[in-house]
Amino acid sequence: MKEQGHSTPGVCPETSENGETVSIYVDYHHPLLQLKRALPWAALVEVMSRHWRLAGKNTDGRPGLAWDVALYVPLVVLMLVKHLNSREMEAYVSENVVARVFIGRPDDPSPQIRDHSNIARAYVALGQDGIEAVNALMRHVAKDGGFADASLLSSDTTAQEWPIGYPNEPGILRGWAQRCGRALAKLTTRGVLGVDTALAQVQTILRSVKEHHLCAKDKQAKRQVLTRLLTEVGQLIVPTRPMVTRLGQRRDRVTQRTVATLVAMHEVAKRLIPQIVQWLTTGVVAKGKIVHAGLTQARAIVRNKAGKKVEFGLPYLLSRLGGGYVFGTLIRGVVDESKMPLQALAGYREIFGARATPTLMVYDRGGSATATLRALAREGVTQIGIQPKGNRAWSVAEAVRETVRSERGKTEGIIGTLKTDKYGFNKPKERLWQTLEMAGPRSLLSYNLNKFMRDLVRADR
Repeated sequence: MKEQGHSTPGVCPETSENGETVSIYVDYHHPLLQLKRALPWAALVEVMSRHWRLAGKNTDGRPGLAWDVALYVPLVVLMLVKHLNSREMEAYVSENVVARVFIGRPDDPSPQIRDHSNIARAYVALGQDGIEAVNALMRHVAKDGGFADASLLSSDTTAQEWPIGYPNEPGILRGWAQRCGRALAKLTTRGVLGVDTALAQVQTILRSVKEHHLCAKDKQAKRQVLTRLLTEVGQLIVPTRPMVTRLGQRRDRVTQRTVATLVAMHEVAKRLIPQIVQWLTTGVVAKGKIVHAGLTQARAIVRNKAGKKVEFGLPYLLSRLGGGYVFGTLIRGVVDESKMPLQALAGYREIFGARATPTLMVYDRGGSATATLRALAREGVTQIGIQPKGNRAWSVAEAVRETVRSERGKTEGIIGTLKTDKYGFNKPKERLWQTLEMAGPRSLLSYNLNKFMRDLVRADR
């Protein structure tokens, strides 16, 4: 990144046009520097280098420009601590003295700090598996430092909401048509037969969606417009299928990306249209209903919370160790609350070993099932702090129940903290599925790094 001057020539005659180098005192006990001294950099370099190598980065000294591991490891760690995007990180490193010290480039008057695009490449190349590996390493570091108590495990389910509006069938079809239209517009200069007709059909679909929203006043009128919309969507699919077949042999990048988008939209329509037809004919929403044309992984999660019955995104199982360090598991398939304590134990053993078992497990009444309690007992959990349903008896003594209630409250508090803007667990800013999938683990890692830094400062005091 090119260094820029911070003063206007002529206004401050004592400064030069290119600025001047000054010395700024940085406190030895600054929280970020305490974190830097406590982190296991050799292990972090090994973990990150392994995942960057899998992503094709030149970390092995092959011919060509080498991947600067010594720069990117502290840079990505600092980016995760501050929970900044790549552009914010570029500005933060260029302006903050402590950040320069943290990444090990305090003295060079023109340090080679990469621009935001290179910082983004380093983060994306790390991938979800890399973020998870660093997070697992941090939990071991916290445990070895005496800040995390692995004998206690408290878990609960939540939903990671995505930045999408409340879905309805015409809105989903509008998003589908807009994606097709943007892809087809790239072919207008390539002399492809049938593009103009397909683009005209896209506009017909968008006009029908507007008619549904603005002109259809009653239920019957909306139903008629939606039925016509399905027909118009089919009339767009029919001419674009042979177009995709013809263009599949072309090698230019624009055409290949357009074909990939159209193929993806054809797959979405193949699943979405029968789901809408089922709702029109039976009034029952199909299981696994698509709620967004661009993010087909999003699901409607019934929460029945005050003021919010349904959330749209991904279901998560969040677990908290004693001391406040967290880890999470994305729930795939149907959410069965009665089996979540067993899944939390499986996630715990992925981190601490196949034979590791917490002494006390805490969960709400949703996990109270006879089969689950027996399975946990067989696995060696000595105190099962699952709140019983109805008139069932507790599995732990009264003294332990107070601890269970306290840990339940702390777990709920941490879930609320993760969903604040500081950690961005809810409604992440990313747009692509690859980075959206990383958003949840990144928020958990950011929380754990900040928690570790606060514990270090508290211990130092």
